[in-house]
Amino acid sequence: MDRFLAELDFFSIALFLLAMVIFYNLHLILHEAGHLIMGKLSGYSFVSFRVYHLMLVRQNGKLVRRKFTVVGTAGQCLMSPPEMKNGTFPLVLYNLGGALMNFLFGGLCLWLFFLLPAPWSAVFLASAVIGVFFGLVNIIPLKIDGVPNDGYNLFLLGSERNTAARQAFWLVLRANALLASGVRARDFPDSWFDGLDLGNLADPMTANLAAMRYNYLLDKGELPEARALAQTLLDTPNLLQIFKNEMSCELLFLELVFECRTEEIERLYTADLKAYIKATSAHAARQRLLYAYARLFLQDAALAETHLKLFQEACSKSASLGEIPGEQELIATIDQVATQRTKDLSAAPI
Repeated sequence: MDRFLAELDFFSIALFLLAMVIFYNLHLILHEAGHLIMGKLSGYSFVSFRVYHLMLVRQNGKLVRRKFTVVGTAGQCLMSPPEMKNGTFPLVLYNLGGALMNFLFGGLCLWLFFLLPAPWSAVFLASAVIGVFFGLVNIIPLKIDGVPNDGYNLFLLGSERNTAARQAFWLVLRANALLASGVRARDFPDSWFDGLDLGNLADPMTANLAAMRYNYLLDKGELPEARALAQTLLDTPNLLQIFKNEMSCELLFLELVFECRTEEIERLYTADLKAYIKATSAHAARQRLLYAYARLFLQDAALAETHLKLFQEACSKSASLGEIPGEQELIATIDQVATQRTKDLSAAPI
């Protein structure tokens, strides 16, 4: 390190800063690759691999490229877990694989830093710094932008007493794999939700399972029941922000379909929710919401047509084949509601 500081010059500093940017993105890829490798070693099967908005997902036995964004995460490797045995399944390597890969590559680069002369040693110092940063940020239990990191997940799942959290984590991973393959949420076994504790929704794993049940009810066409569950989630103190945003979107949609009260729509459709909707506009569910807003509330045919086209585009690029039929049925529901309201208005006495 003394040698490096003695040889420090403008070029070395510039090279170090450039390497920081490059290795930040490389370590992001390595982090998700670590989850993939350790997941495979633990008996998991590949579902999808995402860096920023670019995703590779297995659909119909093939790897296809899709665009997908999860607010609060820069990348994600999702896998389908092995079967549970005695109420548990392999958790540690899959959850810690990303941080371990960052530490491993960062340690290699630190060795090269001491081995090589300046200015090239600056490149490997940058990678070592980023590797340690990535590893620590992911292995120390934290919530980043309201999203639990790998260490926090393992902290919740690791307790032998927390069998409900492990069950919820397993179910959500398995459900994601089924949806990606084309299975609809309505076809999930109803028994999956037998252990759902609505009094424990501040727990991220339980909230995730509750959100999955919401999609299950929505896909079955049980809209009043889905609405009640969404409201229960939103009324929960300390609910993760991502679930608040998702359930606010869904309550807004159901308000548009049911009563369509101006004051309630304005209450739900806040500036923060608009920003979230914009950030997730590539999702089919979001364009479904915007289509409902344009057609049922604004009654703007041109804007509705624009969002319908964006909805169709989102479906064609969806990473979750199982969601598409249900979303298309909800679009048909919007059309039916709009037609019925037009008839009711025509029949109303002047």
